[in-house]
Amino acid sequence: MFVRMVSRGLWQRKSRASVALLALTLAATLITALLNLYVDARRKIESEFRRYGANLMVSPSFSSGAAGAPELLPVALAQQMEEEFQPQQLESVVPNLFAVVTLKGESLVLAGTWLDQFSQMGGFELLQGSAPDARDDDRCWAGVAVAQRFGLNAGDSVELAYRDATHTCVVAGVIETGQAEDTQILAALTRVQALVGSSEGLNVILARVRGEASEVERTVTVLSAALETGSVTPLRQITESEFRVVDRIRRVAMGTTLVVLVITTLCVLATLTSLAFERQKTIATLKAMGATNARISFIFLSEGVVLALLASALGFGVGLGLASWLGGALFAASVSVRWVILPWVVGVTLGIALIGTLFPMRLVRRTQPAVILRGE
Repeated sequence: MFVRMVSRGLWQRKSRASVALLALTLAATLITALLNLYVDARRKIESEFRRYGANLMVSPSFSSGAAGAPELLPVALAQQMEEEFQPQQLESVVPNLFAVVTLKGESLVLAGTWLDQFSQMGGFELLQGSAPDARDDDRCWAGVAVAQRFGLNAGDSVELAYRDATHTCVVAGVIETGQAEDTQILAALTRVQALVGSSEGLNVILARVRGEASEVERTVTVLSAALETGSVTPLRQITESEFRVVDRIRRVAMGTTLVVLVITTLCVLATLTSLAFERQKTIATLKAMGATNARISFIFLSEGVVLALLASALGFGVGLGLASWLGGALFAASVSVRWVILPWVVGVTLGIALIGTLFPMRLVRRTQPAVILRGE
């Protein structure tokens, strides 16, 4: 009986109900498109910025000793960062130990690191061979500038000299980062430590923090308090660029969504209020038959919920298509379906519909059956 009353109430006044349904569908469509674009763009931007590598650096503090020479970082510091902060806050921890070596009579920089963490952090393009996948590997990787300078290719064997010691390794691949690594040879940290005769010191530790610039700043604060040695600083050029791009997209999406919500809420409110005025005699009759204000108000709420659910289903499908079209037209990129926004679309649409029933429920409480049925 209740379902029949709700369905007949909407069907008998289908013209006004259609207006409310159209307004809610338009809101659901635009919310779906904007939120899907924002979530998809944010994740793609984070993935794209990950190609730039580290966004946080731990560097040695300066000694008050001879000429303010920088100290070396203990290897235990990198181990502490990995054990305590990865993977919750840090995606990767990449310690670095640099040594100036000689190859074919010319000097270059040999960088020792945790190869698995370097590969996990990303920020490089593999031009030849295979990428690093093991922390302790006897192979090495040549930066693109080094490979061009010495004519190196994947599979070549190189002999690196450091003072009286030498280290021979096979070039497993050629990488390009667009940064200092292009002019270096990359090897396992343990191999470089053995070559230089020290297993205790690091020149710098690079890390990649999950999240946006605000999360990077929070992680800097936490690490600074937790680590006994070293100076923790964000690589601001990367973090601030990432923050600006994401923040602008967020502002546009939120501002446009807010305008749409206000206009749609006013439209739905006016439409449902008109529906309630048209049904004053029905309300008065129900009251005269003993129906309570709560029961009659529940009918209006149910009608709003039905309209909202229908609009959410229609708007979500159309909104995904609109988001795909906008992605191609504005960003020349495909847009993935982000199902995580579906609960938000349904929730916001329901919220608009329920706000639209506020005046009808107030009218229900104020309706006096004797006055309405006498035609006064």
